[in-house]
Amino acid sequence: MPLLPTHLFHRCFRCLSIDPASMRWLFAPRLAALGFSLRTTLASLLALAIAFWMELGQPQWAAMTAWIVAQGTRGESISKGYWRVIGTLAGITSAVALVAMTPQQPWLFFPLLATWVGLCTACGTLVHNFRSYAFVLTAYTCAIVAISAVDAQDQVFDIAVARGTYILLGVMCEMVVAMIFVPNVPERARKAIHEQLDRIIAQSVEAVRDILMGRSPPESDIHQILSMAIALNDRMEFSAIETGRGEPAVRNARGTLGQIARFTSRGVGMRSRLVATGHVPQGLSASLLNAVTDMLGRLPACLSDPASLIRLRQDVSALKLRCHADVERTLTIESALIVPQENLSPVLRDRVILQGTGLLLDELAHLLACYVGDPVEAIVSAQSRLVRPPNWRATWANGVRSGLAVLVGAMIWEITAWPQGAMFDMFVAVVCARFASFSNTVLASRTFLYGAVWAVALSIVPVFLVMPITSDYPVLCLAISIPMVIGGLANRNPATAAMAASFVNFFPYMIGPENHGRIDEIQWLNTSLPLLCGLGFGVLIFRHVLPFSLSSFLSAFVHSSKRMLNRISRSDMRVEEPVWVGLLVENMEILIANGGRIAGQLMNDLLRGAFSLMTLGRNLMQARRMTADPDLPADARATMETMFATLARHPAAMDDMRATVTHALSRLMTLEREEPDAARAKITMIIGCLMIVATELGHSNTLIDYRKAIEDAVT
Repeated sequence: MPLLPTHLFHRCFRCLSIDPASMRWLFAPRLAALGFSLRTTLASLLALAIAFWMELGQPQWAAMTAWIVAQGTRGESISKGYWRVIGTLAGITSAVALVAMTPQQPWLFFPLLATWVGLCTACGTLVHNFRSYAFVLTAYTCAIVAISAVDAQDQVFDIAVARGTYILLGVMCEMVVAMIFVPNVPERARKAIHEQLDRIIAQSVEAVRDILMGRSPPESDIHQILSMAIALNDRMEFSAIETGRGEPAVRNARGTLGQIARFTSRGVGMRSRLVATGHVPQGLSASLLNAVTDMLGRLPACLSDPASLIRLRQDVSALKLRCHADVERTLTIESALIVPQENLSPVLRDRVILQGTGLLLDELAHLLACYVGDPVEAIVSAQSRLVRPPNWRATWANGVRSGLAVLVGAMIWEITAWPQGAMFDMFVAVVCARFASFSNTVLASRTFLYGAVWAVALSIVPVFLVMPITSDYPVLCLAISIPMVIGGLANRNPATAAMAASFVNFFPYMIGPENHGRIDEIQWLNTSLPLLCGLGFGVLIFRHVLPFSLSSFLSAFVHSSKRMLNRISRSDMRVEEPVWVGLLVENMEILIANGGRIAGQLMNDLLRGAFSLMTLGRNLMQARRMTADPDLPADARATMETMFATLARHPAAMDDMRATVTHALSRLMTLEREEPDAARAKITMIIGCLMIVATELGHSNTLIDYRKAIEDAVT
């Protein structure tokens, strides 16, 4: 007799079990979480009651929609509700058109449906927030309506109208209930914006202060700051809904978040600058760095006090003036040391540090000006806003995978002639479209499956014990409201949020309430089986069809970074700094989300390699901008143009890149000694940038040499 798959039973039991030590969210919930759970449960039951009153055929979809659009803030809920309506209308329209174009032609219908689902999923990968949700909703709404009408194509319009009615009803009920029970939304949103900005500014300042003091924080901490800045920038869309589109607080917050990213990345560049120059204990930069670190230590406490913030901005301005004066002093100091021309004198190294500190103070001054809403900073803040560049590789993979999943699901239905095959294929389309754009698709879809397992298990109580003995709606509400409230509380707990979202979505679906009947045991089984099989099949699709591969991802990461560095070097192309930073941070997010099995030290080295590329690119951009300065000496400009032209011809050879930069650096150091003071300061700025670039290229980069690093980690 073969052995039972005990590991499989163990995993299933673990999915259905709970840890008593982590149940604080249930027994001592936060007031905000309890309010969210109660009002969303009320909205769901209200939508269900109205659907009963309207004699709708599948009223559970209205209750499901109330839970689907309910979010932690009103801005998120309104945005998701709006885009859900848009996606639903687009989905039902495309479903009617698709069924009309392919009457009684299944082998034409399913390829067209798969193509449409793949196209919508791919488009959803290119956009963000709930605009992405609208595209994937268009995909699986089309699949739900079109597949539901396969055996009744003359009723496709009625099915589409019913689907739209459920969605509109659920959205309206959630909005009305939340409008009643969530007062003072604009004031709450403004307070939340300031709290979030204060927190991330404090983290950024602390990280930069540690760098200046020679105790650089872990790369994961620096990445967390940049990732949080991008995430908060995305959330400003919802804050704008809550406070009003013209709200200055939102506009200032977006500019501030962009400056936080610039300030933090400038701090990372300062780390490389200090390594490149070495310590100059007798230089003017030593005392200035001490003054800057003292000021940064006081900064977080000043954010909440307007008077202290004004004095702090004055201190920053004073430090900038002092830095500029110290740079001028280094130009007039006569160095008695005789050093070879290829070496850096202590005075020149001191000036490089001072100029880097001045750039850091400039970024900090812009950050604080954006924070207080200085109108002068409006143009600067608009130019530095964070962006998420499109990921074309993921777009292609997600579109192909989703379309292929729908086709394979249809083939399974056709081959097996399963009566519930239509429902199975619908849920395959739902899960493969919904989670295609997630960072870790396997984890997200698997958690979604676990939530559905909980919904199926807990639906046994109302379906088998309550509904057979009574048809009273209040009794039904009592039976289903308790699991809904618990699910709502779990939804606001970060550790259980994803699974709980799936549970509250599918729990009303598994009850299957009807006006003139009830779901019996056979119907319940025929509903739960295709649901779980469809979601489980989606997990298998994500795991085995174009799955995430660390080696291929790192290869694409390095290739895209080198291609962008090549664009920075080319005179006929322009790369904006927010795009460069956004590209690297987004790839680091994917690496962290899918790198659970990577050793901590290797992950830190990979992130350090990514930050090295970020610093390298930013300093090449800085050097490119300074090369265009009309006051730069002609010989220095010619040297830089030659360097960039050489780099543009050899985009992938990092060793050749270092040799080219080192040659240009040596030439500029010679020119710096020959030029007058005003020109020397400009040349020194470029020298500082190239010193950082040469330093980063001289260090071993684990990200560039990821194959060797992975092999060493395995062995």
